[in-house]
Amino acid sequence: MWTIFSRDSSKDFPYEISESPRYGFNEKSLWKLNKGKKKNTTQEVSIFEFLINDDIPGSETRSALAKSAVKHLKTLKHPNILSFLESSEVKTIIYLSTEYVEPLQSFISSQNNLHTDIMKQYIAWGISNIIEGLKFLNFEAKLCHNKVNIWSVFVNKAGQWKLGELEYMNSVDNSPPSYVSDLYRAPGHRQSPFSIDMWGLGVLIWEVFNGPLTNQSALKIPKKIPKEILTIYPKLVALDPMNRPSYDIVTSTLREQGYFGNDLEKTMTSLSQYHILDDFQRTAFLEKLPSLLETYPKNIALYNVLPSLLEMFNYVKEQKVIFPSMIKLSTMLDDQEFEEKIVPCIIKLYESNDRATRLLLLNTIELYASRLKADLLNTNIFPLLVSGLADASPTIRELTVRSMVYISSKLNYNNLNVELMRHFARLQMKDDQGSIRTNTTVCLGKIAQYLDPKNRSKILSSAFSRALKDPFQPSRMAGVSAFSATQQYYPLIEVSTRVLPALCQVTLDPEKAVRDITFQTIKGFLGKLENVSEDARLKEKMEEEVANTTSPAMPTWAGWAVTTVTSKFYSSKIPQKDEKSVELSKNNSNISNCEQQAYSNSLKDNVVKNVYEEKPVNSINIFQDSLNHKNSIEDSTLPNDWDDNSGWNVGDDWESIGVDTSNSLKDKSDFGWEDQEPILLDDSDELAKKAEAELLKEEMRKKREERKQERIKQLESKRSSKQSLKLGGKRL
Repeated sequence: MWTIFSRDSSKDFPYEISESPRYGFNEKSLWKLNKGKKKNTTQEVSIFEFLINDDIPGSETRSALAKSAVKHLKTLKHPNILSFLESSEVKTIIYLSTEYVEPLQSFISSQNNLHTDIMKQYIAWGISNIIEGLKFLNFEAKLCHNKVNIWSVFVNKAGQWKLGELEYMNSVDNSPPSYVSDLYRAPGHRQSPFSIDMWGLGVLIWEVFNGPLTNQSALKIPKKIPKEILTIYPKLVALDPMNRPSYDIVTSTLREQGYFGNDLEKTMTSLSQYHILDDFQRTAFLEKLPSLLETYPKNIALYNVLPSLLEMFNYVKEQKVIFPSMIKLSTMLDDQEFEEKIVPCIIKLYESNDRATRLLLLNTIELYASRLKADLLNTNIFPLLVSGLADASPTIRELTVRSMVYISSKLNYNNLNVELMRHFARLQMKDDQGSIRTNTTVCLGKIAQYLDPKNRSKILSSAFSRALKDPFQPSRMAGVSAFSATQQYYPLIEVSTRVLPALCQVTLDPEKAVRDITFQTIKGFLGKLENVSEDARLKEKMEEEVANTTSPAMPTWAGWAVTTVTSKFYSSKIPQKDEKSVELSKNNSNISNCEQQAYSNSLKDNVVKNVYEEKPVNSINIFQDSLNHKNSIEDSTLPNDWDDNSGWNVGDDWESIGVDTSNSLKDKSDFGWEDQEPILLDDSDELAKKAEAELLKEEMRKKREERKQERIKQLESKRSSKQSLKLGGKRL
């Protein structure tokens, strides 16, 4: 009858042992420490196991100590005391589950860089953790630990040091239990609430730097203890309890010596007390944090800093200041954790109307774009992101164009081939910034492999032909390079009827750099046609390759199309034969003069090189970079002879997307990429302009000379008048 109503307590214990490491702690404690997990989950925990054995002398005392430790751990809640989860007594075994921890001795022995600056800061922060835990026990809980040493301290996943081994704990008004081992029994009688545990703190410090203690006399020799601690250490292990300092004196002394107060400790303090910091202090801390993260141990960054930032993200206004640190730490997360923790923050930031926030997202997009799921990107993020292409700020538009390189491979048909092409057509045709028109062409060349093969060649040839007619020289250069980098996408008939005629028009370009690229590109296309002419059997094979090409291996000369789009800008200038056509801005430029020269020289090797300089993303200085970027833009507005519409009819094309066009007089699949009449840039026009400029210059020179002569005459007249007055005065 009893067996029917009895319960197996082991079934009620929701945790199970997964591994039993051979920790040195197991030989020094009543407990055996195991790795465990919560049943039916992946949550990692630690399971302390105590074996009740009545055959061992003093087994009753040992059992009482184990149960006392469980009782104290269950009732004490403090950040620097081991976190209790569950306990269970199963037959002759007591199980105690806590947060996942590792014995401090095992953790330190596994660190090969113990004496580096990073470990020095880490140990200092750990010691401060234990001081805070002991202060709580001695003064708030009115309890004395009685056994503070390296075996009673544990390290959790976040790197925090935690006090455990509470079986010898009792009231501060009582003497330590008689069964505390002689090795860790504090000398002298209790003189204050902290005197015993203060001696234990000294023991812990000695063991952290020198290894486990073998006899108390070794405490007199500091050995490897840092010199910053030596001013206070002898007092901690003083034989007379009255000579041992208080916790406040220990903390202030170590801070004066420079041992406490390092960057790691300041970071941890600021994270734990962010709610009491004012806006200025919080912003200053968050802006400095990304540069510090590289120096912190990975477990601290991932399990301490990141959770604190995620919590802060939901409660403070400085979300855009938090994000650089979050995205930097996200590289340590697996895909599932990234989706659960970081993606909601990204979506929330994209929903913001703040331009500084959008700049931040665009400048760091390459750090997170590859980890966004396609469905989420197309549904939640792309509609918000693409709105930046119509933003009033040129910086936002340009960075949004660049961002498409990182997400285009995941865009669905409609977003890539319809929505994005609408915006690109408008930007390339109507945007008043030459750099944005240029980079739109560059970006289109880079994402060409992802476009729908049915419309790809028509879109590319129309768009790049349009770029060849742009008055902005770098835009024409980009158009030629784009043709070269994407030549595997054009059917032979299109090469002969559209691509080559368009390129031939640029062979008279006033800029030699453009002409050089053009001739080299024409040779590439002509070579393909010549091969087919020599062997007609190649035609069918080439046409089949064009139709089936989706993600080709780029040839050497097409390296331009697989590098990152630049964010640098040009200033516009009417080309002159004897002058540079592009004036570099102070901070940013799309193509430097030396790059243009290198580009021209590279043609000798029959290889088209990248003329665009890549801009690295630095999340640490993201706001300064964005400000410099914005300030560096020089207006490259469209000249009067640039026809905004020029036959494109973009508005009509946008409205017709997705509509049956079988009866239309015009093929709407162009999405605005239509053929244009070329803007002729011949030498006669240039000579006329130059002659006109010379005439104007000569007229201005003559006027200056006339004013100068007139001024000289006035001065001479005044001088003559003064001399006449002087002579008249003498006569009088």
